[in-house]
Amino acid sequence: MHAQAWRDEIVRAHPPTTRAARADKLRRNNTTGIPGVVCALGQDGRPSSWQARTYLGPGKVLRKCFSVGRYGADEAKALAIAERQKQLQQMHGLNRVHPAEAALRETPLQPLLADRPPPIDKGLLLRSTNKTGSSGVLFRKAYQTALGSWIARTYAGSGRYLQKSFAVRTYGEEAAKAMAIAERKQQLAQVARKRQLNTLLTAAVRSGIKDLAQHVEGNAP
Repeated sequence: MHAQAWRDEIVRAHPPTTRAARADKLRRNNTTGIPGVVCALGQDGRPSSWQARTYLGPGKVLRKCFSVGRYGADEAKALAIAERQKQLQQMHGLNRVHPAEAALRETPLQPLLADRPPPIDKGLLLRSTNKTGSSGVLFRKAYQTALGSWIARTYAGSGRYLQKSFAVRTYGEEAAKAMAIAERKQQLAQVARKRQLNTLLTAAVRSGIKDLAQHVEGNAP
């Protein structure tokens, strides 16, 4: 329900674009750099005309051609661009949306639930490559016949990692894994405390600089 409420708010806040705005976007296969304007080449490979073309709907396409031989290359291109803008003025309405989305926009805006859960810390997300079932906890062997170790690893910022391993030979399989999971939690708490401290220090420095600037300004001759 929380995700749906958030989705509904985003839908209401961002209405669909107009058909004209969408038609005026440059497509990947456009070779002129101007949406809806095409340069036709003659048999000699040189521009023979500039054309403005706009699709308004089934069976209704606006086209107008401006000959290079009659107007010159630059003038024919400018006329085609101006014609394209006139054609777009005849295009009305919004892009088609799903009927449920259209109905949603007509309903009153409902505030997001106050008890929605907080965002999940990225460090707690389980990656698709994780094979242990615990985020930040991995199992490694130095060689094939080794008993291996359970390792807790957490990114601490600035290219640094917190890492600690627990050998199965020393602690046993289950105990080594449990110790790695507990260590991972401690590492996350340590990183969180450091981030909070950095935020407080940054705010303090900014406040100090602001106070200093006001002091200097107040004592300026």
